[in-house]
This record gives sequence, structure tokens and C-alpha cells, in this order.
Amino acid sequence: MNIHWRLGELWLLQQKRQLTEDELLDMNSCMQLNATYARKLAEQYNYGLMASMTNDWDWLHEVSAQIDRLEELYDSNRPSFFEKGYD
Repeated sequence: MNIHWRLGELWLLQQKRQLTEDELLDMNSCMQLNATYARKLAEQYNYGLMASMTNDWDWLHEVSAQIDRLEELYDSNRPSFFEKGYD
């Protein structure tokens, strides 16, 4: 996701100089978005485990679809040079 690119950029800047107040706010926002995304994804994986353990295949399919949607958010924001057909 774009937030990971921004976090990387801010981390590299921080290695060379102190971040500005705006950059620190930006980093904090990125960290919050990343934590929210990770929590939602981990929650779905846990639901998937519970669905599997209880043999609730309908629920498992719903959870799998939700995981796919969340993971597509990550994949949809990668740089264009990762897209198919780019050689």
C-alpha cells in the first residue's frame, strides 16, 4: 500500500535528519493505518481458523472473500512496474 512506501521514505529521511512536525504527523498517520489494516486482516484469519475448526464452510467462504478483499487493497497500490506484461 502507498502507506508502506511513505513509511519507507520517512524512515530513510529520519536516518539523515530529524523529521519535520508534518513528517512526524504523516508517519503517525501511516502507522495508524498500517495497524488498522493488520488488525482487520489478523481478525479475518482468526475467524477463518474458527470457521475451519467448527466445520462451518459457509462462514469460511465468507471469511476467505473478506481476506481477498483486504489483500486486494494492498496489491492494488503497488507501482506499475509490478503489473502483468511489463518486461
